[in-house]
Amino acid sequence: MRFRPEWLRRVLHVPYVPTLGPVHPDALDPEVFDEVIAAAAAGVMLPFDKDRRWSTSKSETVLVDEIVHRPDLTIVPTRSRRGRGTIKSYVYSPTKPDNAALRLATRRWCAAHGAHTGRVVWLHPDTATGASAHAAQASTTRLLLKVFGTPPVDQAPVPDTVVTELDATTPAVRGTFAGFAEQLAEAGFGFLHRRWNDGRVDGPILVAVKGQRVIGAIGPLATMTDRQGTMVMLPQYFGVLPAHRGRGHGRGLWRHAAAWGEHHQAAYQLLQTTAGGPSDRLFCSEGLATLGFATAVPA
Repeated sequence: MRFRPEWLRRVLHVPYVPTLGPVHPDALDPEVFDEVIAAAAAGVMLPFDKDRRWSTSKSETVLVDEIVHRPDLTIVPTRSRRGRGTIKSYVYSPTKPDNAALRLATRRWCAAHGAHTGRVVWLHPDTATGASAHAAQASTTRLLLKVFGTPPVDQAPVPDTVVTELDATTPAVRGTFAGFAEQLAEAGFGFLHRRWNDGRVDGPILVAVKGQRVIGAIGPLATMTDRQGTMVMLPQYFGVLPAHRGRGHGRGLWRHAAAWGEHHQAAYQLLQTTAGGPSDRLFCSEGLATLGFATAVPA
């Protein structure tokens, strides 16, 4: 199938493309949706897909035959092969969607495509709208844009914590990264530790060190060209141990990472954070622009 540009433009209020994630607002056009469909049909990854850093094949693919495309509503279901399989129904609608019907359809797609779990993801420009649209089970993420070359809004000083590349630390400090990653496994650091331990990361990992222990990390730091040929800094894993939060260590790590992006001539970076969470508050205080929200609810 092909998407009708005039229909998509009516509902594309958030620069997010299924299987790709957030995209720069200037790169959001109907053609990129057609490119995603073509890649799914061919079983290939697009050259500007950020997931190329981790794998040569895509774990999430569009269920092309299940797409709903109408003048006022577009639903793009995808299936992830991770774990026991997950169906995500990405919903583009200018008004609050029929959540009950969407959950029912997602459960039906789960049964038809052998997926264990399902989620409905509504993309909208207003966090208050999303919060009122779903039940307490809903989770909302904010889509953020960092434009390099712009100073942070919050000029708060950062602590005297040592921030350096993990590989440049002493063996004793590097040895504490495993324990750090275990404590922040839910934030993806378990996966990152395994990749780093196997020598399979595509850039440096910056760490905050205190008392010869890793207490925070951000990375790996890497860039690639986007769909329009612009250099973009890729998103990173980012976290600080709970006992050390609220003291500026995260801000120090973020500013070092931003300086790395500036030095490597990245034009911008796209990020997603849990709305209202620590990283979300930090990035908003650092002047990142909000592009919209994605509210997800279990099917």
